[in-house]
Amino acid sequence: MPCPGGSVDTQQNVLVEDFLFVHPFSGAKRYLPADRAELVTTVMRAASEGRSLRALGSNWSLSSAGVAQDVVDTSLLSRHVSAPFPNRGQPLPDERLRARSDLLERTCAGDARLQGRYFVHVEAGIKIRHLLEDLARCGLALPTMGDGAGQSLIGAISTGTHGGDLRVPPLVEWIRAVHLVSATGRELWVTASDSAWGFAPQVMQLPGWCPDTRFIADDDTFAAVRLGAGRMGAIYSVVLEVVEQYTLIETNFEYRWRELSARLLSSQLGPNGPTGVFDAPLRDLDAGFFRTEVLRRTYYPAVVQDAKFTYVRGPEKWPSVPAYFDAHPEVYTRLLADLKLSTLADDLRGGPLMPLHHLNIGVSLSDPERCWVRRRWKREQALHEHDVAPAADDKLVASVKANKQNPPGIVDALKDQLEIDPFLNVLGWLTHNAKKQRLDWYLDHEIAHLAQQHLAIGATSGEELFLVLYKIAIDSVLDAGSDVAQAVSEVIGSAFAKLARAGHASGGLNQNMLDAHDYGLDGAQCGNSAEYHFDAAGTAYLAFIDDVIGLARKHFPVFGYIGIRFTPVASALIAMQRYPLTASVEVATPRSRLDDVYASFWSELHDAARARQGIPHWGQEFRLGETELAALYGTRLRRWREVLAEVCGGAPQVFSTAFSRDKGLEPLGGASGTDDDAIDLFLAGLASGDD
Repeated sequence: MPCPGGSVDTQQNVLVEDFLFVHPFSGAKRYLPADRAELVTTVMRAASEGRSLRALGSNWSLSSAGVAQDVVDTSLLSRHVSAPFPNRGQPLPDERLRARSDLLERTCAGDARLQGRYFVHVEAGIKIRHLLEDLARCGLALPTMGDGAGQSLIGAISTGTHGGDLRVPPLVEWIRAVHLVSATGRELWVTASDSAWGFAPQVMQLPGWCPDTRFIADDDTFAAVRLGAGRMGAIYSVVLEVVEQYTLIETNFEYRWRELSARLLSSQLGPNGPTGVFDAPLRDLDAGFFRTEVLRRTYYPAVVQDAKFTYVRGPEKWPSVPAYFDAHPEVYTRLLADLKLSTLADDLRGGPLMPLHHLNIGVSLSDPERCWVRRRWKREQALHEHDVAPAADDKLVASVKANKQNPPGIVDALKDQLEIDPFLNVLGWLTHNAKKQRLDWYLDHEIAHLAQQHLAIGATSGEELFLVLYKIAIDSVLDAGSDVAQAVSEVIGSAFAKLARAGHASGGLNQNMLDAHDYGLDGAQCGNSAEYHFDAAGTAYLAFIDDVIGLARKHFPVFGYIGIRFTPVASALIAMQRYPLTASVEVATPRSRLDDVYASFWSELHDAARARQGIPHWGQEFRLGETELAALYGTRLRRWREVLAEVCGGAPQVFSTAFSRDKGLEPLGGASGTDDDAIDLFLAGLASGDD
């Protein structure tokens, strides 16, 4: 029989909101289990009551994969089940450990295949940002991740969240074992067929182990369970392989999209080596890629007093490095000093040649000719930290952060910005009576009026900011669309503003390179975001980008961005990375719930993705149904559904939701519940009578 715990802290009739307010819903119950046994109790209670259930962490998912009648809040399941091993640094404090289990150490000692490798055993609700901090303490790091670390680890993995590392598979591929609470409350320990983590006598020594737990060492089951979109059950913990702490060196440069897209057409990352944009090794700042990119953006402003050679942000000024710079190397040395890069240059000098590790391309939707490229290189040796922390906020951004749910609170800062911003003065508005009067109407009336309207419907200050800029951009009297679009592009480009950064991969907030998220804006933004995946060896992803750019021009002005990343193939059955190198194309825009001005743009965008056969991200918005997804995944989805039938046992309805039914994430081949399952559910029903 399962091993439930005592009563579970439960909240009634709660509003559940996602990261961008795409699919808020009212959950009848929110369970807050404090340990594994209480998680079992939660699942059994939902099963006995015939209610759908989903486990949620931060709920950053923009698909409705997490929408159910009841939800499990995993925030208290956020500790290490076993001590990290091997530990290259300091031990974790007691409050970060569920118990001081030595499972990892015993398993590593008994299997030669694990020598020289590193592992953590963590609960599902641990936030990636907290895991990064824990790992840094132990001298370890995540091998890869997405740009933000606010998600719970399993919430991110279960929806396929990935990064942009060219040779490192997504985080789901680093799971080595899964401890799952199935739909009947029975626990499953799932791992690969030849896994060192499938030796039952060792695993059964974990504190509080339930004797009824079923061991499954099967490749297909493991490939299905570790990316289950919440449908397989409630994951309690995972064994995750990590790596020794390492250093990342990052650069950011602007390009012209028409030129960069042409280069992407002939770029490959294959067995014969990288070509095109992927062929960008870095040894140091003295020669090669970095020096070339800097000098192609350097010029001498002769008409300026006390002029000197200056690096200017923006696309390349010269098609190649002028011969003058080769003949005068002292110019580049001074340039590095002016850019405050001398220390980083000294640290890298004499180091190893590093192949390009990470590539992230951002294209402005409001001005699609502008794009930026973030590159990272991985290095084992440490160096001096360089510009890791974010830049200080300007007055308007600080006001938005301080007034997330109070749109009127940003009115003064927004008016100040509009009065002084160059894009509202370049046309000589102060001497143009009609435009001046129209601008005064916004400043004196409309901005405050829109703020009150947003406040009345419970919208955010970010929504107010977006709608004001949009209305100014489409105002026929002001005729400022192109100027506003350019200003918005500058905001997008500011995310790539730092020429160079360097530091540890893992660490605390603003002390690591992997986490680029601005948590101060959480709760202040509303928007839409979708991501589709293509074979990077083909041209469909570039054609889709052309489609999106065409739609952005048709619906001008569209504020937002296209993000392009590349990742290797993944073995999880319904992972989006189906190709040796997968190109992911993310599109994101702001939104106001007061006036959904981009509804048509998004409808046409999803149609374009469907026509190009893009594979959607499970954790972002998409509109494909069961038949279309079955065609994209083929036998992999069929096998996933067969595994689901085996895993969910006698209670297939517990984790079944409108999302799973619409997408075809339902059991195939019938449920395989046993009489024991039925008895357990009957007893759970009796036990939950007091609710």
